[in-house]
Amino acid sequence: MKGFYFNLVAQPRYLLWVRAVVLLLGLAALAAVLAYWQWVTYPQLSAQRELVQAEVSKLRMPAPTSNVKPADLAQAWQRARNVSVQLGLPWQRFFVALGEASKSGDVAFISIEPDPVKGHVVLLAEARNLEAMLKFVADMQRSKDFSEVALQSHTINKTMPEKPVRFRVSATWRTTE
Repeated sequence: MKGFYFNLVAQPRYLLWVRAVVLLLGLAALAAVLAYWQWVTYPQLSAQRELVQAEVSKLRMPAPTSNVKPADLAQAWQRARNVSVQLGLPWQRFFVALGEASKSGDVAFISIEPDPVKGHVVLLAEARNLEAMLKFVADMQRSKDFSEVALQSHTINKTMPEKPVRFRVSATWRTTE
């Protein structure tokens, strides 16, 4: 036997309209969310995806090859080694030894040309007189930091009333402790 369903309470007519309005509002909200995703979120996600793909493609690219020739690299290495050697030299001891040799104050240095690789130094200086020049050379010869001290040349400036002596000295500089 079939069952009977009796609806003894009739639903009000406005309830149908309320359901229809709620359904339409839900569909409008769904359309708004889909539109927001389409115009705001999806372009952001697409841009991020392109960035990630670009980074991945960079990672997969072969490493760049160097255009540096081995001879140029060896030359650069030698220059860097020379600079490293020069930075490691006892420059303070060198200048203190020169100061000790010229402590009388009668000698002024015009140029100092050290060659730290060969351990050689050439000094161009000016002294008040011949005695000051000879005393400076003798002090350098007695110094433990210099050896093979030699007076290469000297000239007396007779045009000046004090007649200073300009001279050139070469020496071997002890670069090790």
